[in-house]
Amino acid sequence: MFLEAFGLLRGGVVSIVGAGGKTSLLFHLGREAKKQGLKTLLSTTTKMYSPTSDLYDVIDLTGDGFIKNPPENPGIYVAGKPFAHEKMTGLDEDILARHCGIFDMVLLEADGAARKPLKGWLDFEPVVPTFTTDTIGVVDIQTVGRVIDENLVHRFDCFETITGARLGDTVTINHLEKIISHSKGLFAKSVGNTIVYINKVESEQDLFHARSLGALLADPLSADRKVVAGSVQRSWIEQIIHQ
Repeated sequence: MFLEAFGLLRGGVVSIVGAGGKTSLLFHLGREAKKQGLKTLLSTTTKMYSPTSDLYDVIDLTGDGFIKNPPENPGIYVAGKPFAHEKMTGLDEDILARHCGIFDMVLLEADGAARKPLKGWLDFEPVVPTFTTDTIGVVDIQTVGRVIDENLVHRFDCFETITGARLGDTVTINHLEKIISHSKGLFAKSVGNTIVYINKVESEQDLFHARSLGALLADPLSADRKVVAGSVQRSWIEQIIHQ
């Protein structure tokens, strides 16, 4: 269970940041929460593609969410406002905060990566609400070994500043460690508990790389940061460091 591995509890407000599987993780957590009998709100603090109807039980794109009609049954409830190109934006933060009182769990996509598996961050990113209880940072382990170009990386200039990487370099475990640990990186705006989620672990090589990255993150100064590896596609997850 992903909820258990992350340590997510009823009443939590979870912000998912990073690149390489945020939306898939968002809806996977929503499905698990529904199976546990929870009423769960899914939304965004930036922009995301409007989900297809098979991914949710009820959707409200009025901008008011479900304040006027609070949910009574367990399920996945999506709320936001329509945007161009089949996308949606989230609720205003004051309205979103009010939803924390009527849902058992709130799950937020709190970062944008233009569908690229790596990114750098501008000064205002990620967009994590102050009332977040858990920030999950997604890292795509299958980027290791790929050649760095602007089709791979969103906001390359920021990525270069954080990692020291250059166009044409090959992505290494050390680049991913810098993304996670840098003061302007993945957790620059984190609130609450911080959890590294190493995603797309779908082969023995992926698992080796994930565990190698976990070893680099085994710093006493970040001992309170949980690190887990898994695959949303395979519904598999394990905690690999910081028990």
